[in-house]
Amino acid sequence: MKFLLCLICLSSFVFADTNLLLIGGGKRPVEAMKAFAEIAGKDKANILIIPWASESIEGAESIKAELSVHTKGLLKIIPHRLSPVDLEKLIIQIENCSGIFFTGGDQNILMGHIKEYKLSSLFKKKFLEGVIFGGTSAGTAIMSNPMLTGQGDLSVIRGSQVELAEGLGLLPASVIVDQHFIVRQRFNRLAGLILDRKETVGIGIDEGTSLLIQGPVVRVIGPTQVLIFKKTFQGQLQLTVLEPGTSFKIPQFSF
Repeated sequence: MKFLLCLICLSSFVFADTNLLLIGGGKRPVEAMKAFAEIAGKDKANILIIPWASESIEGAESIKAELSVHTKGLLKIIPHRLSPVDLEKLIIQIENCSGIFFTGGDQNILMGHIKEYKLSSLFKKKFLEGVIFGGTSAGTAIMSNPMLTGQGDLSVIRGSQVELAEGLGLLPASVIVDQHFIVRQRFNRLAGLILDRKETVGIGIDEGTSLLIQGPVVRVIGPTQVLIFKKTFQGQLQLTVLEPGTSFKIPQFSF
């Protein structure tokens, strides 16, 4: 029964013909990276890797190396600072790409760059057109709007003690996603938020694990679990644990 209820909750954020890979941080599952490359077009892929969440491009270079095992297509790391001419070129690249991957770091810094370059609408447009978007750690956090900033009191289960900010919002406002979930013991902050908010689904993705959403198909890839939080009509917290390898279809959702 709990699993069926979970499917109903998840149906609130599935879009027809959209593709999204959410990785909880840490080691990226090989199977998940392979799936990302294949959905992006495999050897015809044109993938942009965006490292703006961190001052370093080391993480982006690692992601590029991991994806290159599964595709002979184009893999390009986008610079942190863009001149007006560079930005015009990037917009053209985004229009023509088949996949976009956000690295880890600080989601607040990442969103700062996205806002500075006024790219939110273009990213959403490409997402709804079917371009696969992926992220790890901070790159996963921005997928919801509001997003968790990483600030807050984790010693209590109280949503008012958890800081939120504007995210990219490829997931609807009814969904909040958290990362490094089990390893960093982030149950309190997500549970508190869901108990304080009506009709909101919380997704906690553990380190080294991912949630791949491909149209109506949802799959857990990685060694540990994905946790789904939902507040019931009785005001109770409903928790569903999705084990590694869980795969299912849910009703499609559209705006």
